[in-house]
Amino acid sequence: MSQGLGHQLLRGALLLGGGLLASTPARAQYAAPGFPMLPLHRPLPPPGPPPEDPANLPRFWHERDAERQAAGRNRFFELVMARAQYPEAAKPPATQPAAAMPTGRILVVLLVRPDGSVRQPPRISRRELEQPESAYPPAALRALDAEAQRVLGALHFVRSRSLLDSLVVPMRFQTR
Repeated sequence: MSQGLGHQLLRGALLLGGGLLASTPARAQYAAPGFPMLPLHRPLPPPGPPPEDPANLPRFWHERDAERQAAGRNRFFELVMARAQYPEAAKPPATQPAAAMPTGRILVVLLVRPDGSVRQPPRISRRELEQPESAYPPAALRALDAEAQRVLGALHFVRSRSLLDSLVVPMRFQTR
């Protein structure tokens, strides 16, 4: 009889203990050989507003308020000017330091999708240079075009309900 009672107590203890084990979630970790185990919990980000992404630009051309439109346009051109650089490939070689460097404006057409991305590649619409294009080496003109496409193609705007926005952006390249 005592043996039957012992089995019942043992079975009850196993069921009770199994219930306790099953109530806590299993946290299995695996690390490949040679890689350290990472902690399960990542630190929380610091409290406060999230940092503003300078590349997520407002669609200032949709603004009805003139002040907000001007502020958005100024922010847009400040960002473009900060990212654009006169390309080294457009500068004259050391053997011809007196060669003309292309300066002036390049008009680029951007197509902005509803998700805010720019359709690639931005299209060069027109070049308004100080001298005729024939006065500059073709490689220098291609370098200016590539820099304009690089800078404007990397932009990202806020989402919109419009299907596709078209925007003509002038980019000025100066040698000074």
